[in-house]
This record gives sequence, C-alpha cells and structure tokens, in this order.
Amino acid sequence: MRTLFVIIGLFCISVFVNSANAQPNTLTIALGAEPDSGFDPVYGWGKYNNPLFQSSLIKRDDKLKLTPDLALSWVLSKDKLTWDLNLRDGVLFSDGTQLTAEDIKFTFDTAKAAASVHDLTNLSKVIITSNNSLSFKLKKPDINFIDNFINLAIVPAHSYNSGYGQMPTGSGPFKLVRWDKGQQLIVKVNPYYYGQKPFFEKLIIVFSDEESRYSRLVTGQLDLAAIAPRYAQALPAGFKLWSIESVDNRGISWPMPGVQSDDIGNDVTSQLVIRQAIDRVIDRDVLVNQLLDGHATAAYSIADGLPWGPVETPLQVSSDKQLSEALALLDKSGWKLVDGTRQKQGLRASMTLYYLAGDSIREQLALTVAQMVKPLGIEIHPRGESWENIYKHMHNQPVLFGFGSHSASEVRFVHHSQYRGRDYYNAGYYINAELDAVLDSAQHAASWEESLPYWRHAQALIRQDLPWTWLVNLRHLYAANRCLDLAEPGVEPHGHGWPLANNISKWRWTCQ
Repeated sequence: MRTLFVIIGLFCISVFVNSANAQPNTLTIALGAEPDSGFDPVYGWGKYNNPLFQSSLIKRDDKLKLTPDLALSWVLSKDKLTWDLNLRDGVLFSDGTQLTAEDIKFTFDTAKAAASVHDLTNLSKVIITSNNSLSFKLKKPDINFIDNFINLAIVPAHSYNSGYGQMPTGSGPFKLVRWDKGQQLIVKVNPYYYGQKPFFEKLIIVFSDEESRYSRLVTGQLDLAAIAPRYAQALPAGFKLWSIESVDNRGISWPMPGVQSDDIGNDVTSQLVIRQAIDRVIDRDVLVNQLLDGHATAAYSIADGLPWGPVETPLQVSSDKQLSEALALLDKSGWKLVDGTRQKQGLRASMTLYYLAGDSIREQLALTVAQMVKPLGIEIHPRGESWENIYKHMHNQPVLFGFGSHSASEVRFVHHSQYRGRDYYNAGYYINAELDAVLDSAQHAASWEESLPYWRHAQALIRQDLPWTWLVNLRHLYAANRCLDLAEPGVEPHGHGWPLANNISKWRWTCQ
C-alpha cells in the first residue's frame, strides 16, 4: 500500500510539472541503483559520480580536467612524497557548521582505517599545517594518489557515526531530506553550498528496475531516466535520447589458478588455451551492432582509448578463421570432443558464468557468449544472481563484471596480485610477478608522462595472459523530457546513471 501511495504521489507531481509546462522547481528522475551502504563516501559513495551531499578536494570538469573544489591549489613535492593543499575559506556543511582542515584529516584517516574501496595504504599521515592548509605524506611515490582527492568526498568529524550513510551531512550542492528505502530519495538544494547552485531546487530520485523505469517514463511519472538500449527506439512522445560516451566496459573475469580450495580456483578456466579459444570466438561486432544496436564499441582491455590503455588493438579476422584457429588450439592441447563437450583427462570444459540479475545488458551478453562458445564444445551456463551471491562464487567461477575509470589506478586494482580476492578487484586471483613489477613502476614513476610507458607495457602483458575477456564499452543512454537540457555531460566512468549528475548544477529547463 505504501508503494502505491508513493507511485500515485509521484504521478501527481509529474503531471503537475509537465502540464504546467513552466519552469519547474522539482525534477523526478531515475538514475542508478540504490547504494547498498548508503551515501557514505568512506564506503564508496561518490567515487564514480558527484556525491550530491558532499564535496571533494578536487573535481574533474566536463573535459576531465582537474579543477578546484574544496582545495584551491595543490602541489607535489620534488621527492614525490608530499602533497600540499590550500583550502577554500568559509565552507559550511548543510547543518551550518564550518568545514575545517580537521574534517579533511578525519575523512582520510577514517577511510584509511576502514575496509573500503579507497586504497590509502600508501598514505603515511595527514598533517594540518594551518587553518586552511594540509600536507599528505606518502610512504612511496605514487603518481596516481591525487585520484583520492577526487574520489573521496569529505564528511563532518563532529557528526560522523556508523549511521552517517543513512542521513548524511555534507558540503555538496544538495542535502538529503528523506530516504524511503527501495523507493525514492528526496533532496533539496543545500542553502550553504559555496559553488554554483543547481537550477532545480528539489529532486525526487526514484529507485526501480529497468522495466519499471521505462513504464514510469511512458506514464509521464519521470522527467529523466537511465535506460537500456532495448528501449532507445521506443521513447515516449516528448522525450529525447541522450547517448553519452563512457569508459564503462563489460568483460568476463576468469579464475586464474587451478583449484586451491572449495572457494578459489578452477581447473578449466586456469588453462590459457581455454581462455584463448573463447577470446577468439567472441564476435564483438555482433555484440555491438546486433545485441546493443550500436550503442557500444568493441572492448579489448579495461582502458581502451585512454592514455594508459593498449597501444594496439587485436587484428580483425573473419569469424570462420577465428573459429578454426580456436578449434586447432583446443585439439593441439589435448581437449577432445566427447559427446559434444571438450574433455581432457576426465575434466569437462564446463562452467557457470555469473552475472547481475535484473541487468538486461549483462544478461544478454552472458547468454550470447554462451552461444558463441558452443561450437568449441565449451559449456557456459549463464546464471543471474545478486552481488551478494556472486561474491560467494567469483573466485572459482567466471563473472561478467563492469569496470571503467578516469584513473589508471584501476588497471592496478584489477590486475595486481596485491588485490586478488580484495573486494571485487582481481576476483580471479591473477598473479604475474613481471606484471606486478611493471604496475609498481608505473605507480612510482617520477611523473605522469613517465608512467605511461609502464601502463602500456602492463596492458601488453595482460593481453598475453587473458585474465579477462573484454566484450564491449557501453554508451550510456538516458531518456529526458525534451525541455530538460543536460548541458555537456563528460565521458562517464563505470556506473550507468549516477555519473550523469556530475554536472547537475548546469542542468536547465528550456521551455517557457
């Protein structure tokens, strides 16, 4: 009954806004999934998107250029071990209290101590050098440490507690008014926000699955929604499609060691020839053009087209040749066809491919990949599950993941043996000592420019081992009321939906 009341309420609000056709104060939108751990930056909220309720030391503009936020300037010492930052004066949290250098130190110290997605192991200490300046001391040079100034938004030391993520206080453009879990989030403009205030005073952010989002669009309950490619050709009247470039990729993580325990390793996927054969028969053109209607590009790494991505793209050959090469590899390595399935020394080439249930793109990719490898005699059984259940199997079965970041650090997180089994990074327990050394050299390079050859060398080593089979880089699709101008969204990282809010202060209503 409560859900019904909420839907009716949203419908009434939207009808009023759209029928008035005037400058609305409220937008009703559906972006990404509801964050499991709430809106706490310490535990990952805002790492890939504008955190709405908090602000960061530095941010990226629409062209991915670094620009000031809470920090007005930042300097790295000559020995690459100290970052000195000068802070903006007069910043207030949404409760009217002042944001100080102590809050920044508290945030980084708390995130370092917590088991979170922020890797601050290289942070030695944070020193408050004046009321509006701090120094960050590193243990070793790390050319990408500056990413933490962008990805970790600041929380208030005076009110932070274990329940902070449920009702956060911050210095961002909005303040949270109410969170009806599983249904909606109501936010209003933070009156103390120091930056460009958003045009829309209130947002109602609805949480729902893909089908429900589309149904609400059709019935006029939403002004904006993230949509799957299957809905792009059937937008309701009065809506415009926004197709936004991203580095958001989809790929399959393979368990790399043989069976080590009940939870770790897979004797089939641990064999390079199996991964090589599968990689050869994946027809990425079919995935892009037939499965996703062209709203994607072929993927061959975690960082295609980025400065730290691979220099060369694998040569395109005909699908028949790819299949014949893959079959020859399997035959030569002793994988024989028995009753239609490859077997070697009693081991069947059979596995379960996990994907996130309810995500139509991942489901379609998993099902299609399973069909593409059938001619090889390799069995892949797609299985949709929650992330909680996938977490229990991702070290011994392949998983269809999504990654993609504005930072080269993600290459390290996903492939370095230091991160095997840590969170969702390196779920396949990949270990390559030579690669680890190259990634370490990239991290400790004297400058960003000097780090690039190491990142590119790392990509070549990864390509040899194939710990992942990358499939596609997505374009993020949104359906928006024709009167809603989203300005110039930048290239989005992983996470369809929430990253659209990165330029939310520039959104405008263009109809009179």
